[in-house]
Amino acid sequence: MVIGIAKRTRTALIILVALAFVVTTLGEAQAGTFQIPPKGDKKIKIGVLDLITSIEVSALANNWYRKWAKERGWDLQVFDMGFDYAKSQTIMDNMITAGYDGIFVNWVDFKYYPQQVMKAYQKGIPVQGIACGNNVPGVISQGISPDMADGSLSALYLTTKLREGDKILAFFDPRVSDNVFRWAAAKVVLDMYKFKIYQELNYPGSGDPSQVCYDMVKNALLGDTKKEIKGIWTSWEGYGIPAARAAVDMGRKEIVVVTNDATSNTLKALREIPTLYASADQDYDAANWTLHLFKNLDTIFAGKPFKDGDIWFSNPYLYTKDNLPPLGYYYNPMGYKGRPPDFK
Repeated sequence: MVIGIAKRTRTALIILVALAFVVTTLGEAQAGTFQIPPKGDKKIKIGVLDLITSIEVSALANNWYRKWAKERGWDLQVFDMGFDYAKSQTIMDNMITAGYDGIFVNWVDFKYYPQQVMKAYQKGIPVQGIACGNNVPGVISQGISPDMADGSLSALYLTTKLREGDKILAFFDPRVSDNVFRWAAAKVVLDMYKFKIYQELNYPGSGDPSQVCYDMVKNALLGDTKKEIKGIWTSWEGYGIPAARAAVDMGRKEIVVVTNDATSNTLKALREIPTLYASADQDYDAANWTLHLFKNLDTIFAGKPFKDGDIWFSNPYLYTKDNLPPLGYYYNPMGYKGRPPDFK
């Protein structure tokens, strides 16, 4: 269970390479400068394409959007896809036709609606995304999740709690790029330390994702009559919490569950669920990465040139049972006194 200095060094290198690889996987942004006439006194309308508004990270992001929009006197409307990717093209087309001045996209891969992104670009409507996978032509800016680093960090923590050769159960959604990136990095770490993959479970694309994860993990544990599964790696907090609960409900409190992303419910679960041990996250920086999108629009709507393909990310942080922030807070590198409020 003890990791030597050399081993830690190799892992640090993996994470640094992973961070670099995330940027290269985003694809080439369109070359050029986006510029439109100044908006002047026009009433600004912003539309948000959201994968599923019922999840905590969406509530966090959308409430920050509302705050920044209200400060500017802009209107903002969120459109919920309900995890149905088939709706993305229609919702995007509707926003473009309705004359929205800008569009934000929350965690919906651009690959599902590339023609609409380019149509918006050509009409002078800036499209910006948060964790939307590979860029496509027409994307003005994207705040990426440092997915390869997240996957590496969560998997690395798992290796410190188990023994080499132990078997790991994994759960992720292969349709979502950040899930795929995270699992790719996690597999590198697990393979490097000679852990074995007992089974890869995938969200099938229908049904409540957290409930589906709970049921599938529970079934896997039912079939694990020899109790070979020692750890569970999940790509997202919406899978991590139910996976941890499934382990408890099956009487498998020895299992170590790790996940990625950590909004307030996950921090609560880290305190309360004995099988949930860690989560790699950057949601603590939601105020900044949402504000970044609005500052870009401030520049664009003033009629100033904006270089296409702006890509940026927040540094990852690994929450564990041993380093949780005070109740009611996320991790804050600047300390907790005078910290702005977190939206529920």
